[in-house]
Amino acid sequence: MLGFHLTQPLRAAGFALCAVVGLTACGSDTQEIELSKVTGDFLKQASGKLTSKVGKGKSDAKAATGQSAAPADPNVLVAKALAATDGPIAIVVRLDTNAVLAMNPVGRNGDHVTWGSAPGQGITYNRGVMTNTRGLGEDLMSSRIDAAVSAITSRNDADYTRVHYYLGDLGQTTELRLNCALRRSGTEKVVVGDIDEAAVILKETCRKDEISFTNIYWVDGKGRVLKSSQWVGQRIGSLAIQNLRL
Repeated sequence: MLGFHLTQPLRAAGFALCAVVGLTACGSDTQEIELSKVTGDFLKQASGKLTSKVGKGKSDAKAATGQSAAPADPNVLVAKALAATDGPIAIVVRLDTNAVLAMNPVGRNGDHVTWGSAPGQGITYNRGVMTNTRGLGEDLMSSRIDAAVSAITSRNDADYTRVHYYLGDLGQTTELRLNCALRRSGTEKVVVGDIDEAAVILKETCRKDEISFTNIYWVDGKGRVLKSSQWVGQRIGSLAIQNLRL
Protein backbone atom coordinates (compact mmCIF):
# COMPACT_ATOMS: atom_id res chain seq x y z
CA MET A 1 0.00 0.00 0.00
CA LEU A 2 1.04 3.58 -0.54
CA GLY A 3 2.64 5.26 2.42
CA PHE A 4 1.14 8.72 1.98
CA HIS A 5 -0.80 10.79 4.48
CA LEU A 6 -3.59 13.22 3.66
CA THR A 7 -2.69 16.86 4.12
CA GLN A 8 -5.11 19.54 5.27
CA PRO A 9 -5.09 21.29 1.84
CA LEU A 10 -5.98 17.97 0.21
CA ARG A 11 -8.92 17.43 2.56
CA ALA A 12 -9.99 21.04 2.01
CA ALA A 13 -9.91 20.55 -1.76
CA GLY A 14 -11.93 17.36 -1.55
CA PHE A 15 -14.58 18.79 0.74
CA ALA A 16 -14.72 22.05 -1.21
CA LEU A 17 -15.47 20.06 -4.34
CA CYS A 18 -18.24 18.21 -2.47
CA ALA A 19 -19.78 21.48 -1.32
CA VAL A 20 -19.53 23.14 -4.69
CA VAL A 21 -21.00 20.41 -6.89
CA GLY A 22 -23.60 19.06 -4.48
CA LEU A 23 -22.43 15.45 -4.52
CA THR A 24 -24.84 12.84 -3.22
CA ALA A 25 -22.21 11.06 -1.11
CA CYS A 26 -19.13 12.72 0.30
CA GLY A 27 -16.77 12.58 3.27
CA SER A 28 -13.52 11.09 4.53
CA ASP A 29 -15.07 7.60 4.83
CA THR A 30 -16.67 7.58 1.40
CA GLN A 31 -15.11 5.12 -1.04
CA GLU A 32 -16.74 6.57 -4.13
CA ILE A 33 -18.20 10.02 -4.69
CA GLU A 34 -21.19 9.85 -7.00
CA LEU A 35 -21.29 12.18 -9.97
CA SER A 36 -24.17 14.62 -9.62
CA LYS A 37 -25.82 16.31 -12.58
CA VAL A 38 -23.99 19.55 -11.96
CA THR A 39 -20.67 17.71 -11.89
CA GLY A 40 -21.64 16.06 -15.16
CA ASP A 41 -22.25 19.51 -16.65
CA PHE A 42 -18.81 20.54 -15.44
CA LEU A 43 -17.12 17.49 -16.91
CA LYS A 44 -18.85 17.88 -20.26
CA GLN A 45 -17.12 21.21 -20.65
CA ALA A 46 -13.88 20.58 -18.76
CA SER A 47 -13.01 17.08 -19.93
CA GLY A 48 -13.79 17.62 -23.59
CA LYS A 49 -12.93 14.59 -25.67
CA LEU A 50 -11.89 12.30 -22.83
CA THR A 51 -14.81 9.99 -23.52
CA SER A 52 -17.56 9.73 -26.06
CA LYS A 53 -19.93 9.08 -23.15
CA VAL A 54 -19.69 12.76 -22.24
CA GLY A 55 -21.69 14.50 -24.95
CA LYS A 56 -23.36 17.80 -25.64
CA GLY A 57 -26.92 16.78 -24.65
CA LYS A 58 -29.23 19.43 -23.32
CA SER A 59 -31.38 19.06 -20.23
CA ASP A 60 -35.12 18.60 -20.72
CA ALA A 61 -35.81 20.45 -17.47
CA LYS A 62 -36.64 23.76 -19.15
CA ALA A 63 -39.04 22.16 -21.63
CA ALA A 64 -40.73 20.14 -18.89
CA THR A 65 -41.27 23.02 -16.48
CA GLY A 66 -41.44 25.97 -18.81
CA GLN A 67 -38.87 27.69 -16.60
CA SER A 68 -35.26 28.53 -17.24
CA ALA A 69 -32.91 26.15 -15.47
CA ALA A 70 -29.97 27.60 -13.55
CA PRO A 71 -27.08 25.23 -14.28
CA ALA A 72 -23.90 25.66 -12.33
CA ASP A 73 -21.23 27.67 -14.09
CA PRO A 74 -18.26 25.30 -14.63
CA ASN A 75 -15.90 28.25 -14.35
CA VAL A 76 -17.21 28.89 -10.83
CA LEU A 77 -16.71 25.22 -9.93
CA VAL A 78 -13.14 25.31 -11.24
CA ALA A 79 -12.39 28.58 -9.41
CA LYS A 80 -13.66 27.20 -6.10
CA ALA A 81 -11.69 23.97 -6.51
CA LEU A 82 -8.55 26.00 -7.24
CA ALA A 83 -9.19 28.25 -4.25
CA ALA A 84 -9.21 25.23 -1.92
CA THR A 85 -5.46 24.70 -2.33
CA ASP A 86 -2.41 26.64 -3.53
CA GLY A 87 -0.86 23.58 -5.15
CA PRO A 88 -1.66 21.30 -8.09
CA ILE A 89 -5.16 19.85 -8.26
CA ALA A 90 -6.95 17.53 -10.67
CA ILE A 91 -10.42 16.09 -11.19
CA VAL A 92 -10.41 12.30 -11.70
CA VAL A 93 -13.48 10.45 -12.97
CA ARG A 94 -13.94 6.69 -12.97
CA LEU A 95 -15.79 6.18 -16.23
CA ASP A 96 -17.53 2.89 -15.35
CA THR A 97 -19.26 4.31 -12.26
CA ASN A 98 -19.08 8.09 -12.92
CA ALA A 99 -17.47 8.53 -9.49
CA VAL A 100 -15.48 11.76 -9.27
CA LEU A 101 -12.62 12.77 -6.99
CA ALA A 102 -10.52 15.85 -6.39
CA MET A 103 -6.86 14.81 -6.08
CA ASN A 104 -3.61 16.53 -5.03
CA PRO A 105 0.03 15.41 -4.94
CA VAL A 106 0.85 13.78 -1.60
CA GLY A 107 4.26 12.20 -2.23
CA ARG A 108 7.17 12.15 -4.64
CA ASN A 109 9.99 9.75 -5.48
CA GLY A 110 11.99 11.17 -8.37
CA ASP A 111 9.74 11.37 -11.43
CA HIS A 112 7.07 9.31 -9.66
CA VAL A 113 4.41 11.49 -8.03
CA THR A 114 1.55 10.07 -5.96
CA TRP A 115 -1.75 11.94 -5.94
CA GLY A 116 -4.33 11.26 -3.22
CA SER A 117 -8.00 12.00 -2.56
CA ALA A 118 -9.69 12.93 0.70
CA PRO A 119 -11.42 9.50 0.88
CA GLY A 120 -8.00 7.81 0.55
CA GLN A 121 -7.62 6.66 -3.06
CA GLY A 122 -4.19 7.06 -4.63
CA ILE A 123 -2.73 7.22 -8.13
CA THR A 124 0.98 7.34 -8.92
CA TYR A 125 2.21 8.84 -12.18
CA ASN A 126 5.58 8.87 -13.92
CA ARG A 127 5.60 12.25 -15.66
CA GLY A 128 1.83 12.16 -16.00
CA VAL A 129 1.54 8.52 -17.11
CA MET A 130 -0.19 6.22 -14.59
CA THR A 131 2.05 3.59 -12.99
CA ASN A 132 -0.15 2.25 -10.17
CA THR A 133 -3.36 2.83 -8.22
CA ARG A 134 -4.61 2.17 -4.70
CA GLY A 135 -8.08 2.08 -3.18
CA LEU A 136 -10.02 1.78 -6.45
CA GLY A 137 -10.83 -1.95 -6.30
CA GLU A 138 -8.86 -4.20 -8.65
CA ASP A 139 -5.86 -1.90 -8.58
CA LEU A 140 -2.92 -1.66 -10.92
CA MET A 141 -0.32 -2.71 -8.34
CA SER A 142 2.75 -1.78 -10.40
CA SER A 143 3.92 -1.53 -13.98
CA ARG A 144 6.91 -1.34 -16.29
CA ILE A 145 6.16 1.47 -18.73
CA ASP A 146 9.43 3.38 -19.25
CA ALA A 147 9.18 3.13 -23.04
CA ALA A 148 5.61 4.44 -22.94
CA VAL A 149 6.56 7.37 -20.70
CA SER A 150 9.47 8.31 -22.95
CA ALA A 151 7.37 8.23 -26.12
CA ILE A 152 4.36 10.03 -24.62
CA THR A 153 6.30 12.89 -23.03
CA SER A 154 8.43 13.37 -26.17
CA ARG A 155 5.23 13.29 -28.28
CA ASN A 156 6.63 10.76 -30.74
CA ASP A 157 5.00 7.87 -32.58
CA ALA A 158 6.34 4.60 -31.17
CA ASP A 159 5.68 0.89 -30.70
CA TYR A 160 6.58 -0.78 -27.40
CA THR A 161 5.52 -3.21 -24.67
CA ARG A 162 3.71 -2.36 -21.45
CA VAL A 163 3.80 -4.74 -18.46
CA HIS A 164 1.08 -4.42 -15.80
CA TYR A 165 0.94 -6.32 -12.49
CA TYR A 166 -2.26 -7.16 -10.57
CA LEU A 167 -3.22 -9.26 -7.56
CA GLY A 168 -4.96 -12.53 -8.42
CA ASP A 169 -7.91 -13.97 -6.52
CA LEU A 170 -5.55 -15.98 -4.28
CA GLY A 171 -3.28 -13.02 -3.60
CA GLN A 172 -0.71 -14.01 -6.19
CA THR A 173 0.83 -11.47 -8.59
CA THR A 174 -0.39 -11.77 -12.16
CA GLU A 175 1.33 -10.20 -15.16
CA LEU A 176 -0.32 -8.62 -18.19
CA ARG A 177 2.08 -7.94 -21.07
CA LEU A 178 0.62 -5.72 -23.78
CA ASN A 179 1.82 -4.67 -27.22
CA CYS A 180 1.17 -0.96 -27.71
CA ALA A 181 1.25 1.59 -30.52
CA LEU A 182 1.38 5.33 -29.86
CA ARG A 183 0.31 7.71 -32.62
CA ARG A 184 -0.15 11.48 -32.86
CA SER A 185 -3.77 12.42 -33.51
CA GLY A 186 -3.95 16.17 -33.98
CA THR A 187 -3.58 19.20 -31.75
CA GLU A 188 -5.82 21.10 -29.36
CA LYS A 189 -5.53 24.00 -26.96
CA VAL A 190 -6.35 22.97 -23.41
CA VAL A 191 -7.93 25.83 -21.46
CA VAL A 192 -9.29 24.98 -18.02
CA GLY A 193 -8.47 26.20 -14.52
CA ASP A 194 -4.95 27.63 -14.51
CA ILE A 195 -4.01 25.71 -17.66
CA ASP A 196 -3.87 27.47 -21.03
CA GLU A 197 -1.55 25.49 -23.28
CA ALA A 198 -1.40 24.10 -26.81
CA ALA A 199 -1.17 20.30 -26.78
CA VAL A 200 -0.56 17.39 -29.12
CA ILE A 201 -3.18 14.63 -28.82
CA LEU A 202 -1.64 11.15 -28.60
CA LYS A 203 -3.59 7.89 -28.82
CA GLU A 204 -2.05 4.77 -27.31
CA THR A 205 -3.65 1.49 -28.41
CA CYS A 206 -2.68 -1.64 -26.47
CA ARG A 207 -3.65 -5.29 -26.93
CA LYS A 208 -3.09 -8.72 -25.43
CA ASP A 209 -5.28 -11.47 -26.92
CA GLU A 210 -8.89 -10.45 -26.20
CA ILE A 211 -7.87 -7.54 -23.95
CA SER A 212 -7.55 -4.17 -25.66
CA PHE A 213 -7.84 -0.51 -24.70
CA THR A 214 -6.97 2.97 -25.92
CA ASN A 215 -5.42 5.68 -23.77
CA ILE A 216 -5.50 9.33 -24.86
CA TYR A 217 -3.06 12.03 -23.74
CA TRP A 218 -2.96 15.80 -24.32
CA VAL A 219 0.75 16.70 -24.00
CA ASP A 220 2.17 20.23 -24.15
CA GLY A 221 5.53 21.38 -25.51
CA LYS A 222 7.18 20.79 -22.12
CA GLY A 223 6.15 17.13 -22.13
CA ARG A 224 3.45 17.63 -19.50
CA VAL A 225 0.27 15.56 -19.66
CA LEU A 226 -2.46 18.19 -19.30
CA LYS A 227 -5.39 15.78 -19.41
CA SER A 228 -5.83 12.14 -20.28
CA SER A 229 -7.93 9.00 -20.30
CA GLN A 230 -5.91 6.10 -18.86
CA TRP A 231 -6.83 2.42 -18.41
CA VAL A 232 -6.38 0.80 -14.99
CA GLY A 233 -7.55 -2.79 -15.56
CA GLN A 234 -10.32 -5.04 -16.82
CA ARG A 235 -12.71 -4.46 -13.90
CA ILE A 236 -12.12 -0.76 -13.34
CA GLY A 237 -11.67 0.33 -16.93
CA SER A 238 -10.44 3.87 -17.61
CA LEU A 239 -10.06 7.04 -15.57
CA ALA A 240 -10.56 10.50 -17.07
CA ILE A 241 -8.00 12.86 -15.56
CA GLN A 242 -8.36 16.64 -15.94
CA ASN A 243 -5.65 18.76 -14.37
CA LEU A 244 -6.78 22.19 -13.18
CA ARG A 245 -3.35 23.30 -12.00
CA LEU A 246 0.08 21.68 -12.43
